[in-house]
Amino acid sequence: MHKNHHSHFIRVLSLIGGSLALATWLLWLSLGGLRAETAVTDFGYGFNVAAWDVSRLQAMGFNWMKVFNGPGSRLPVNILLRVDANAGHFNNLSAFGDSVAALAQSQKGFVDAYEIGNEPNLDASYGWTAAPNAADYAALLCEAYGRIKAIDPNARVISAGLAPTGRVTGNWNGHPGHNGLYQDEREFFKEFIAAGGGNCLDGVGYHPYGFSADFDAAPDIYSADSTQNCVNGFCFRGTEKIYEIMQTNGLGGKIVWATEFGWIVNPPANCLSDPGWQGRQWQIVSEQKQADNLVGAFEYAAANWPWMEAMFIFNLNFNQAGYVTCEQMRYYSVQGRPAEAALTAMPKVTAPKVGELAVSPSTVAAMITRSQPPFTQTVPIQLQNVGTAVFTYTAVLTPGSLAPTLSGSSSAPISPTASAWLTVTIASSGRPTGTYTAWLTITATSGTTNAPTTIPLNLFIVDQIHKVYLPVVKRP
Repeated sequence: MHKNHHSHFIRVLSLIGGSLALATWLLWLSLGGLRAETAVTDFGYGFNVAAWDVSRLQAMGFNWMKVFNGPGSRLPVNILLRVDANAGHFNNLSAFGDSVAALAQSQKGFVDAYEIGNEPNLDASYGWTAAPNAADYAALLCEAYGRIKAIDPNARVISAGLAPTGRVTGNWNGHPGHNGLYQDEREFFKEFIAAGGGNCLDGVGYHPYGFSADFDAAPDIYSADSTQNCVNGFCFRGTEKIYEIMQTNGLGGKIVWATEFGWIVNPPANCLSDPGWQGRQWQIVSEQKQADNLVGAFEYAAANWPWMEAMFIFNLNFNQAGYVTCEQMRYYSVQGRPAEAALTAMPKVTAPKVGELAVSPSTVAAMITRSQPPFTQTVPIQLQNVGTAVFTYTAVLTPGSLAPTLSGSSSAPISPTASAWLTVTIASSGRPTGTYTAWLTITATSGTTNAPTTIPLNLFIVDQIHKVYLPVVKRP
């Protein structure tokens, strides 16, 4: 955040190797990862957290948690992981990309979205470690985006939440709204889009803190009433100005993630003279006002912003993390304050429950030579429900020039997160050279996503299979 704010702190076919021996078979297609991911469908109710109090989040009806280290296992809430990305990383994009790829590989299936960096329009004391440069940040984001999507195409990639700075005057090295230390977030965002950053994200990150203004204060409007004063965009609805820039610059089809937002409450009286509180006192609201504004913000966004997908309060429990008494982050916390009960009682917007079918593999193929002895191969087929409602599947095998057999239950219900298994057996003896095909079709209860799905079953019989050896290339 700006110095008057705080600084802290989302299915392709694959070739699967098996035995390439001439006596058996050449390849299987699409035996990719058996854990399929589904798209985010519910509105995202999230918290930035110190301690990972998942049970508290669930009890409050929240479905997202923002963390700063990879969880390393699947948690019962969705995870947004903030990835460190700053000017130092820009000096070696390849090394940065390698580290992001390693992270994505280690957290695949555990992390649902990645936020790349933090408040990159701020100076070295905060997000960027150098004078902010939107084009440089866009390059970092695009490097991270490509690396993550290559490993986990279903994970969301969110641009770093921009800090609301107000309207910054001046021009630094040709950058408008820039004083050499930090840049007006709206000018930074325009330069970021011009540099191609909008092509490398699933969602635009923003930090729409409320400051002194109520959740419904209109942006860029002055008022003598501090609860309605948003003359510099210092209010929750300042987000609307970011979306206006998105619409003007061809990103109107993208969504926004508020990866931090909140209101700060009174510390003990002795803290007000602490250097960390200088420039913040005008932002202080009562604990009840904090509660009302947080609930109001979620309700306003859900009712008025179809382009807002997820919102993360800063913060749940930094007041429980052992920070010194006057640490300002403690006073954005909601745990133990009226906001905790108010947010728990707040009705949550959820998407209709829908079953979603995921089938793996999506294609089965084998290759043998005409002179081979009788051939038999058995392939397991996983049917998984990656949706939110139970569905009943039906499997039908349609013979063609190939007549495989099917074992396992041909029809059964599958609950959310559960799987069913079928087995297809392909056999051949004495066939001439050619391509032999059959189909396995999976239908499901009406309304189930990705149903029906048809899996081609192919057997290729050739005169001869040639081995091909690829050269070994040592990476520099």
